[in-house]
Amino acid sequence: MITYRIHHVNGLYFELTGDENKNREYDVVFYDNDTKTNIYECKLKVGAWARLERKYLSDISIIIRYEGRTIKQINFLDEIKGKRVFITFESKALGDTLAWIPYCDEFSKKYECKVLVSTFKNFLFEKVYPNLEFVDRGVKVENIIGMFEIGWYWEKSKEPVNPILIPLQQSASNILHLPYKEIQPEIDPYFVKERPFEGKYVCISIHSTAKVKYWYYWQELIDGLKERGYKVVEISKEQNMMGIDTGDLKGLEPFEDKSLENTMNTIYHCDFFVGLSSGLSWMSWALRKKVFMIANFTEPNHEFNINTIRIYDHTVCNSCWNNPLYRFNKGDWNWCPEHEDTPRHFECHKVITSDKVLKLIDNEIGKL
Repeated sequence: MITYRIHHVNGLYFELTGDENKNREYDVVFYDNDTKTNIYECKLKVGAWARLERKYLSDISIIIRYEGRTIKQINFLDEIKGKRVFITFESKALGDTLAWIPYCDEFSKKYECKVLVSTFKNFLFEKVYPNLEFVDRGVKVENIIGMFEIGWYWEKSKEPVNPILIPLQQSASNILHLPYKEIQPEIDPYFVKERPFEGKYVCISIHSTAKVKYWYYWQELIDGLKERGYKVVEISKEQNMMGIDTGDLKGLEPFEDKSLENTMNTIYHCDFFVGLSSGLSWMSWALRKKVFMIANFTEPNHEFNINTIRIYDHTVCNSCWNNPLYRFNKGDWNWCPEHEDTPRHFECHKVITSDKVLKLIDNEIGKL
């Protein structure tokens, strides 16, 4: 009788631990059921092991043969059922965290296993995802059959598809071998307090993590929103980002407490949100607000689409972020891979006028 040890920590690991004939050598095949291909073959005796370099989860069967006859076939996805699996987020970014958390819950349901999760913002999710057990960063987790790191990777061993080519959420579903569908995350409403502003108001966020994401006509938008009877609240954590200062804008409501809790409460009570491809856009989306996202440097499906008005213009240079010919250089604040230091620098967002944004808002106001 063959006995074995199998787990998926740092790749799929298989070890022959016992056999009535310890000197017998078996042919062992790692077979990918999705692609119908043998991805690795080796010979193993009792006490020997093999591990795949591939770190993401796949539908892999391990086929053990002796003298051409199949002795045993083990499907790893069947092995997960009822076991403990650890999923860790390797990004601190708010948007990434919100994007990926729903797939941990989907994983626990699909594979009927106990999922432990470690994010940098566990407090947002602990009470609203009862199927998940949240673990603090750096805590050692034992007795697990699998561990998967969710991130935005360029290494083929860590993610099956170049993340540039797929929606951000699909990075998680691919790594966890789940069918992709857009899912809005849940957030613990612990932060909800009284409405911070009387009357109608709109939240905007002018800052983000790269200048390629920025837009240039916020003052015109603020003026237009105020003409429509809205107060305008700028909720970015940053006051001044690389010379772009919120204090230069006129007509904004005072917003001094920029703690995450107060920011979430302010979003929660607002009429709608206007922003860029940023963590606060993801937060507004998670809080079920109508999001008007100004983003022409990514493809329209890269962030999210449910309850969202995506503002873009594909008649000009666009979507460099999702072009596999380019790789974002976070050390270059002026990164614009095709037109940097030319008259067309950042044209993707410069061509989107405040009138275009306001017209799209006007079309939606009656539906809100």
